[in-house]
Amino acid sequence: MGNGVETRMKKTTLVSVVALGLALLPVRSAFSAAFIPTPNRESKLLADFENQTTATSDPNAAGENRATINTDAEFVAEGTKSLKLDVSGVSDWHDNWFVVDLPQPVDIEGYQVLAMDVYVPAESLDATGYYQFDPHPSTLNRSDATMTDETWYGPRNMAAGWNHLVWDLKNGTDTKLTKLAFAGNTDSSKPYSGPIYVDNIRVYKGSFAGLKPDEKLIFGFDNLSDKDLFTGADGVKIEVNADKQFIHDGNGSLKIDLTGQGGGWTSDVARADDWGTTVDASTATAVHLDFFVPESSQPTGDWKELGFVVIGDGGEISAQTNGYLTDQWNTLELTLTPDQAKMLTNVKGMYLLRNQDPNTPWNGPIYIDNLRVVVPATTGQ
Repeated sequence: MGNGVETRMKKTTLVSVVALGLALLPVRSAFSAAFIPTPNRESKLLADFENQTTATSDPNAAGENRATINTDAEFVAEGTKSLKLDVSGVSDWHDNWFVVDLPQPVDIEGYQVLAMDVYVPAESLDATGYYQFDPHPSTLNRSDATMTDETWYGPRNMAAGWNHLVWDLKNGTDTKLTKLAFAGNTDSSKPYSGPIYVDNIRVYKGSFAGLKPDEKLIFGFDNLSDKDLFTGADGVKIEVNADKQFIHDGNGSLKIDLTGQGGGWTSDVARADDWGTTVDASTATAVHLDFFVPESSQPTGDWKELGFVVIGDGGEISAQTNGYLTDQWNTLELTLTPDQAKMLTNVKGMYLLRNQDPNTPWNGPIYIDNLRVVVPATTGQ
């Protein structure tokens, strides 16, 4: 400053902080080939690494670049190239596992979901560990284009194979994207033992919340009697909510009051084992669930996550617990392999998962709405 050069100021918005030593569910199976569960939805490509792209990877802040361009088709989601990250020996929490500098700002007005595909070779990880990415992109401030907002988002977990990761973007940040940066986290005693590959970073038009043309509704939580299908842990109060600010579609949502609920990971949140016959989801590519967490309800600790399990006639299929945004609708996505989808000839129940700093209990209710499945072949019918 004072040298005649315009200085762009940065304003940081903290959405979710990831803690060290996170306790998680066993990692779900990923896909053997790259898989997009919502192929009919409008999106905008941000980085596919087909052309010249400036990407760096220096997770240990050692002044090195572990990022190169891969041309091996086995590790490419779309096209002929992907980003190879040599993360062998890297573990624990670091701010910048990799960064993609965009040559010019990309207008993402109206695009409210960030997604990317990550391939993790089985030999690059320990199956008993956890491996996460957390984006913290920079966008132009909506009120002052000389400033950027860096917004932090919660973790998404990865398994061996292809992983399709999605994040809801914070309301109001769909301006112009200037930089893509991804933090990462692993168990400090279980580092990566080889490279991983990133491809197909894009944003989707609109929010994923609410019933879409390529989806079938399983449960809308609109009837007062719906609460009787669910049971919860001692102290958890479950009812059907009629307050419109906490309903995305229809006449109601399920209100789950978690006040005082503490501890770490648990599946004892709200459970319905068998609500009867709903829809045949045997050709579905994903299950979606909307949820809303008021800022005043969440725990005060550094990390808190929510997830869910869907119950079909063929068994249970579990999504990971994810970080979330407060005071806006979020969508949890459980991608389905064809074999998993066949387990859902009837979706007959579900239950919620939560994971948090064990020392900080919840302070209020959360709300869920619109349990549904994605069936792309039905679009337009």
